[in-house]
Amino acid sequence: MLISAILVAIISTICNWWPNHLITRSWLYPVWSGFLVALAMGEPMIGMQAAAYINLAYLGWITAGGTMPGNLPVAAVFGTAMTILSGADPSLAVTFAVPFSLFGILTFQLTMSLNALWVHRAEKFLDNGNITAMRMMNYIPSGILNFIVTGIPAFILVYFGAGPMQQLLDAIPDPFVSAMQVVGAIMPALGIAMLISFMGSKKIMPFYFLGFILAVYLNLDIMAVTAIAAVLGIVFYNTGFLDMKPKGKETN
Repeated sequence: MLISAILVAIISTICNWWPNHLITRSWLYPVWSGFLVALAMGEPMIGMQAAAYINLAYLGWITAGGTMPGNLPVAAVFGTAMTILSGADPSLAVTFAVPFSLFGILTFQLTMSLNALWVHRAEKFLDNGNITAMRMMNYIPSGILNFIVTGIPAFILVYFGAGPMQQLLDAIPDPFVSAMQVVGAIMPALGIAMLISFMGSKKIMPFYFLGFILAVYLNLDIMAVTAIAAVLGIVFYNTGFLDMKPKGKETN
């Protein structure tokens, strides 16, 4: 468990540390970061399912204008780890992730506020022509801070949390667990609704319902639906089908 705790602490730090964008922005999303946590904890299948539930709930997640509805990396790492540690059904992962996501807002505000100190120090190094020190000041202090704020709590959760979390789960009344399962089912629907509100248009929405029909009524798996979508996308792109205007209508 010590090795798992260390690995999860590193994953949590990287997910919340801005240089992760240099590797791949997918570190931010539960479907990837939660999967890494699951691998580190030796439960890839359960962890992947938990991460998928969390990812569904945050499909419409976006930070705009400085606002943050929730800290997605914290929700992914801690929610997945908590689900594995407690032995809970993966459908409950969202109910674990949401409180951690709100806690993550506070950690984000703290790190952003303190990181301003390193920026000013980096500017002084730049004024003195010390480019190497300027670059190190942009990377190292913010990495250490993220490790303290998110990495250490993740380590504590994984290393010490299995027993207490199992006891807590056993103490929860069955009706409350059932209620949480209902909430866990609603949250992914809310995430999908938020995503549709962003991407919904007369040109795109028919393809959304086409995918739904293929998956639900024709029982095609996700790979088959993806392959059909790829073929249709190539055909429509090459033919310009989506750019065609109905006859008799002119654009202004």
